[in-house]
This record gives sequence, structure tokens and C-alpha cells, in this order.
Amino acid sequence: MRHAEREERTFGEHLGRGMTVVEATTATGQAAEGVKSSQAILDLAQRHGVEMPITDVVVDVINGQLTVQDAAARLMTRAPKPER
Repeated sequence: MRHAEREERTFGEHLGRGMTVVEATTATGQAAEGVKSSQAILDLAQRHGVEMPITDVVVDVINGQLTVQDAAARLMTRAPKPER
């Protein structure tokens, strides 16, 4: 596993254990790539009418609006529908 992949995985594990983005960034020494890009990706998807539920909850977790547990629950309780 490359160093960057290990750092991103560790960052996500810290979030999963309840750390805030700031705490996870401090613990790993850097923010994972998705922290910096997720909002821009979501904005682009919304402009083009593309639903991105995983990115949506990631942004909410990063912004402190959802816990990781609530994010997982939101994704698992989505109504099934065809994906393109």
C-alpha cells in the first residue's frame, strides 16, 4: 500500500472512530484528498443534476453536520432505485 493510501485510510478510520476532521488531520499530519475536493465535486454534480449520495454525506461529515454513524444510516435507509 502506498504511503498516501495508508494516510487516507487512517484518516477515514479516525473519522469512523468519532474524531472530527481537525482531530483526524492532526493525528495523520494531513487531510485526506477528499476533504479538500468533496464540496467542489458535489457542487459540480448538483449543477449537472447528478445525484451523489455518498459524496453528499461525506460533505456533511466533513462540515460537522453528520456523524459517521448518521451518515451510514442515511445511506442504508435510502429508497432503492435504478442507478445509471
